[in-house]
Amino acid sequence: MTKLIEEIRQIEFEKIKYGEESEDYFETQEGNIPVLISAPHGARHLRKGKWKEEDEYTASIAIRLGEATGAHVIYVKNKTYEDPNYVKVARYKDKIGEIVQNHGIKFLLDLHGVNKDRPFKICVGTRYNNNSESSCPTYRDTIEEVLRDFQEPPIFNRRNFKAKKKATVTSFARKECGIESAQVEINARYRIVERKPDSSKAISGKEPVFKAEERDVLDLFNHLKEIILRVSEKINDQR
Repeated sequence: MTKLIEEIRQIEFEKIKYGEESEDYFETQEGNIPVLISAPHGARHLRKGKWKEEDEYTASIAIRLGEATGAHVIYVKNKTYEDPNYVKVARYKDKIGEIVQNHGIKFLLDLHGVNKDRPFKICVGTRYNNNSESSCPTYRDTIEEVLRDFQEPPIFNRRNFKAKKKATVTSFARKECGIESAQVEINARYRIVERKPDSSKAISGKEPVFKAEERDVLDLFNHLKEIILRVSEKINDQR
């Protein structure tokens, strides 16, 4: 196991508690570039009275990406009654607004996870494809260029993964914070280093053991890292 993969695994096992409730259910990590990485489903979350399973390893990947790029990070680390990507008012969103204002954030990358049977490696949600309504009109071309050798088209806005609903973190960042944003849905085969015993799927017995190929997780990580660095560079060029 490479050092990077082991670090991601260690973060997930030590910091992220899928089923352990805490009033302080999210945490932040300060950076030094005008980009914020978000992982609002790092642990189990309540939606419409039902507990939704965690998006495994999205939080630990976000943390490690922040360390590698200098981006700011906000992530859910404990089971929560607030679903920050579904309810309009959430302390998680309040904190995003605070970080954006205090640190001059210009772009938010929101990480999510999908099951391994989805027919794509990654899907980027920008609400709409046309620039006038897109949550990411300025940096879409940059994202597309970076992902060209990683994901076959369509890269953007597949059905059900557009981040179009008003209460998504992506919509909140664009509409309420006035910054550009994109939601990234990552296939389990490109993010789950090693399934934890406290994961929803392990507890249910549906798929208690699962591991992505190490090279695939590295490939995903490096492409996300490149997106963040290129967007940050473009932001600086525009100043």
